[in-house]
Amino acid sequence: MIIACTIDNNYILHCAVMLKSLRLSNPAKTISVYILHGDIDSKERARLAAYLGEFLPAVSFIQLDEEMLAGFPVFGHITLATYFRLLLPAALPHAVEKVLYLDSDLIVVDSLRDLWESALEGNSIAAVEDHNQELDRNRLGLAEGSLVFNAGAMLIDLGRWRRDNILATGLDFARTHPERIKHWDQDVLNSLLEARWRPLDWRWNALPHLWLHQEYADADTPLGRHAEAARASPAVIHFAGSGVAKPWHHRCRHPWRQRYLEIRRQTPWAGLPLEGEAPPGTSLHIRLGTLHQRVKRAGKEMLGRLSRQDP
Repeated sequence: MIIACTIDNNYILHCAVMLKSLRLSNPAKTISVYILHGDIDSKERARLAAYLGEFLPAVSFIQLDEEMLAGFPVFGHITLATYFRLLLPAALPHAVEKVLYLDSDLIVVDSLRDLWESALEGNSIAAVEDHNQELDRNRLGLAEGSLVFNAGAMLIDLGRWRRDNILATGLDFARTHPERIKHWDQDVLNSLLEARWRPLDWRWNALPHLWLHQEYADADTPLGRHAEAARASPAVIHFAGSGVAKPWHHRCRHPWRQRYLEIRRQTPWAGLPLEGEAPPGTSLHIRLGTLHQRVKRAGKEMLGRLSRQDP
């Protein structure tokens, strides 16, 4: 099984948790891992490499030249690292024709053998359909009835990606239609691979809406029954979203959060505080001051958004 993932400095720890969960759920499988990254902290990279070397037989770190992504739109807190998936065909050895890409904000909780051995049936990728189909389909200008996939877990035909020159065609799309880009490379890939991907069962990328949206809770509907089956036997738990959606945020309420925390405690980063959590020993005065700054910053952001909406 050949795995690829991407990291920046913020996701080194979470990549460690994801890959440890992969090994725990696939103990007998031979696994080779490629980790794509830009300019990251050398000590933390060495720390991650040492940790992964304890349980993975083959791990390769590949540093990317972000200049290859010049021209792709970025804004807010996002960096060009979000587009690293598009570099997989060029970054991985040419002999690698198939790869299973996994985001670093997920955990593996069952064997991935059946997924790895799935036939792509002539498609570029196999993936799980995302939430908000109609909204994203309209925003991307896709044909009526086309499905939109989540790019957090994908079985990829790298040979086909190389023949289709995904990077160049993706850059052309991003430069031509920057107004359509909301979910970064996921939007690029959905636009390029429309009707050229194979839908997978939801258990292979169990997204938060399966637990958090009421429309998926009614077991008397086809949608609810499908969701119930995925919830009962997930293989990949994907903590998609931001802020409290992440299991490393102290206010996260995802039902699989504790599994993430259990695995995190096995890593060299076990002692780090959760996001949004005050470090031990922090005084009440400092905590209140931090809260005040957050409220003040949020107020300014809201006023900025309101002013931009004024005619």
